[in-house]
Amino acid sequence: MGFIKVPLDDIKENEPVAEGEYELRIIKAEDTNSKAGNPMTAVTMRVEGIPTAALVRHWLVYPTEETPPDQRHMRLLDIKRFLHCFHIPMDGGGFDSADLEGQTGKCFVAQEEGDDDQVYNRLRLPRLR
Repeated sequence: MGFIKVPLDDIKENEPVAEGEYELRIIKAEDTNSKAGNPMTAVTMRVEGIPTAALVRHWLVYPTEETPPDQRHMRLLDIKRFLHCFHIPMDGGGFDSADLEGQTGKCFVAQEEGDDDQVYNRLRLPRLR
């Protein structure tokens, strides 16, 4: 194929947004397993209206039989807060992860330093009413 002429000099990584409330759109939801082997859904979101914003990731980690009661409650509360924030249909028996992609919600986005010294945006989900 040879030399490919494309303008790469001004291309940079997208940046985390400043802390604040933003409209987010779920662009990907992948059912997978955590590093510990627990079932989860990895969610990727785009900050609406800011094309240079880095993508925001969130993980819905599902409790298992081995999950201690306090962690079980914390995980279920996180899931319910997320579903409310993004207007995902649910009932007492759960929800369908296929309903996540394309949904929008307004949420506070914080900045958090990762283990790799990079700054990432993370959701701060609102409390349930």
